[in-house]
Amino acid sequence: MGAITPVSDSSARLLRIVLFLDAAVFGAALFNFGLEVPLGFTTLRFADSIWQAGTGETVIGTVLLTAGLTGGRRLSWVALVMSVLGIAFGLSSDRVQGAARDLHVVMIALAVLVLALLLVTGRRNRRSVTDRAAPTEKAK
Repeated sequence: MGAITPVSDSSARLLRIVLFLDAAVFGAALFNFGLEVPLGFTTLRFADSIWQAGTGETVIGTVLLTAGLTGGRRLSWVALVMSVLGIAFGLSSDRVQGAARDLHVVMIALAVLVLALLLVTGRRNRRSVTDRAAPTEKAK
């Protein structure tokens, strides 16, 4: 029988996985630099490449990736805020249409998931710190 993984460990692991996935979605910023992927029957590309958006998305994707690699909570919160601001800015643009707009919808779902996981892992971390501190206070 294997060891039981505490819920906080599994939540933290899931958070890191979602951060990696979110970074990969932001990696689609390459399409804003004119990347085209021929698939034989069609070509994946953005109808309107916006290099400025690609630059911002590359920075956000890098921060998301770094947060996933390090597992740092503060960096994860920074990445989430940057992600939300980038998504809002992208969706406010009239030039973001078709596949680019659909990608932003996926980004919204991932941002909500990251937020939920940050809240859950934060609550569990606070609870475990309180649980560990309680015996010390009783000993006094």
